[in-house]
Amino acid sequence: MKPLSPSDLVSLAEQLEAMRRKALDELREVDVPASLAPEVHDRADEAETERVDDMRLAEAAIDRATVRDIALAEHRMSTGDYGVCIDCGEGIPRARLFAQPTAVRCAACQTAFETHSPH
Repeated sequence: MKPLSPSDLVSLAEQLEAMRRKALDELREVDVPASLAPEVHDRADEAETERVDDMRLAEAAIDRATVRDIALAEHRMSTGDYGVCIDCGEGIPRARLFAQPTAVRCAACQTAFETHSPH
């Protein structure tokens, strides 16, 4: 497999930065003051408010994980480990990295990881 070119790394770094900005923007949106929440009138309103709060917390957790994964990818770029599968040590295909710039495993190792991970 052909290694990533310097221009590939620049493009991927830009993609990671765009992903970070989006995740941080979404995290800022979660910090809406409670005073802006709709007034609760009955059990159905209360349940809906709770459901929306739970969704927002889950989305915030995903955004925080994304920011963490981006930081790890940038660290791997700085150490020269970016694009190398953490399980088999082979190169992660360029197409996979452009589709998922935070990938730490090649597709085969990721499938094996997901198959053997408890859900």
